[in-house]
Amino acid sequence: MAIQLNERDHLIFSLIEEHQVLLEKHISFFISCDQKPVLIRDRLRKLFYLDYLFCERHKDTLPWWTTPTKPLVYTLSPISRNVIGVGESDLDLNDNNVQRHLLEVANLRMLFLIDQNEGLISDFEWTTLNSRKGDSHHLDAKVSFVRNGVTHKIGLINHPAADKERLLNRMEAAIAEAGVEMVWVISRDDDHQEKLQELIASSMGTGSALNRRIAFATHQELYKSGVVKTRWQGIEGRPANIFVESIQDAHDTRSCGFNLRPNVAMA
Repeated sequence: MAIQLNERDHLIFSLIEEHQVLLEKHISFFISCDQKPVLIRDRLRKLFYLDYLFCERHKDTLPWWTTPTKPLVYTLSPISRNVIGVGESDLDLNDNNVQRHLLEVANLRMLFLIDQNEGLISDFEWTTLNSRKGDSHHLDAKVSFVRNGVTHKIGLINHPAADKERLLNRMEAAIAEAGVEMVWVISRDDDHQEKLQELIASSMGTGSALNRRIAFATHQELYKSGVVKTRWQGIEGRPANIFVESIQDAHDTRSCGFNLRPNVAMA
């Protein structure tokens, strides 16, 4: 059965290539951008039946997946890779842990889009980073967006290993090389987040400039509250006020050398 590929099909292929694995909901949000998510289920099924996409259920239960059935994961087939001119992935995309990490990064992108749709941020831009493209290993993604007239440039690290030396090197290199103002570390649970905070706190003084450029949150908190309304924390576990109310507030904060202000309620 022949099919005439359209512009949206090419966009679907490019998005999956960018993230390497995606769910239907991710693709819907990424295509629609600031509009309502589009319904693309029938098209994805057709692309699968015609061998343009691989589709399988994730083998493990994902804590953020709320339906009884495990999610369908889409990856590119050799045919679609040839259509957009890309080679095979260096990662084992059938590995559950690899899939979970990649899907969590895609979830973060979707959460930013939801905040933009709700008018909490604007001018949102996302860049996925991965070693397959020769990108730095320091970050999983870079984002920029405007909140209350202030532009934020953030590097994202998803659930890093609790390895003190590697973690510190990763954060320092990210801020030095990636052109970001802050690094946000997102963990899968509170226990892992606390472990990361303790590792960093034990390695540098509370007055370290790096301390003031790192914030922490869990996936659970982000899914519940969204990016802007999440209760971000600093190194010592205290609330971090990241989103100022105005450009003047941003000037006052940054002129003092602080991006995080402990013990102040978040905007």
